[in-house]
Amino acid sequence: MLRSNSQVLMARLKEFRPGLFDYCMRMTGDAMKASGVVQDACAAFVEVESGGGRMGAFEDIRAFLFREARVLARESWHADTAALRNPRLVPGQAEFALVRLDEIMRHLPGELREVILLVERYKFSPQVAAQITGFDADRFDAALASAWQHLLTRLPPGAVPVGSAGQPGPIERLPDYPEPAMEHQMPVTNLGEIMDELDSTRRGVGMRSFWLLLFILAVVAGYLWLKQHPRQ
Repeated sequence: MLRSNSQVLMARLKEFRPGLFDYCMRMTGDAMKASGVVQDACAAFVEVESGGGRMGAFEDIRAFLFREARVLARESWHADTAALRNPRLVPGQAEFALVRLDEIMRHLPGELREVILLVERYKFSPQVAAQITGFDADRFDAALASAWQHLLTRLPPGAVPVGSAGQPGPIERLPDYPEPAMEHQMPVTNLGEIMDELDSTRRGVGMRSFWLLLFILAVVAGYLWLKQHPRQ
């Protein structure tokens, strides 16, 4: 059962990783930094699942990863990404409206860019998104309203960056930044192996503790018996 749970969790990590890297890339503007943060956030999740703490009992895995990544990259968060280019949005090849929207999003001030990405692109509720950013409700709402104002005043007339009839909006349709292949990058499958090893180690420690306790009880019982039945 432990192995089955580990495989499910690793599959979820693999599913969330592209969006997590995209988030880190859009907030730090640095592929090396973003890739390292994703690795560390995934490792933190494995640690938590193996008994390390830090994850709320009812917290969503994806929300934990986004919050952890933000904490890990706090020194380079809200970077100026105006010059950042997504290789999957090549002018003349990609849809012009998406190229223009991506450019406008990159020029948003960092705090405004973050809140609108969390709500409109990654589809967190405002309450969860506020927890990820660490903002109180008033600050988050004000930042989100300001982000919409910046966005709408820069879009072409009539362009509405939200979906309709259950369809994804343009902000959701922006392609993820592709994560580069890094020599030091740990595949998600390896994280699963680490989790299995940690589970095994924890069980081994538990068994050693059991036998040690049994030995101590035997010594105490022997001492009490000798005390009650001293040798003649």
